[in-house]
Amino acid sequence: MSSSGHIVLTSHSRPGSNHFSPIHWGAEDARVRGPIIASVSNPSHRNVIGTHSGSYSVYRAISVAAGHLDPSHVPDLTNTSPVAEIGPHKQWFDAKKIVSFDPWGHLVVDEFQDHLKEGFDIRPTIAITQARLKLMEMKEAIAQGRLEPDGGVSA
Repeated sequence: MSSSGHIVLTSHSRPGSNHFSPIHWGAEDARVRGPIIASVSNPSHRNVIGTHSGSYSVYRAISVAAGHLDPSHVPDLTNTSPVAEIGPHKQWFDAKKIVSFDPWGHLVVDEFQDHLKEGFDIRPTIAITQARLKLMEMKEAIAQGRLEPDGGVSA
């Protein structure tokens, strides 16, 4: 909550804010690039606009307003390592392009442990999941001969 008692949903920096952790876009090393911090708990740590959990931040705000969640609660990130590896790919590191993907957003605990120990509220910006899908439409198309399996999936 802010000092006025309002629940803050966005993390726009206040004019004149200094950042403890600047972002160096295009860096090919997580620690050189720096963490993405959208925390509302300590405005001086913020270095991006937006909010943790995206649209789910509204549910967090409702929980805080209802008194069911401490506004300073920081999630336990134990066992949040990704189940599959992605990248890195060289095109992720061109600082001249629009940045909309955090190459280390799923590796917060691994890459920014020092910041976490210092009390920075850094949270994952992306999640990596792995699943075995059974698509009935595909199974049906194969059974009817409309689709022939080639043994692979291409990206």
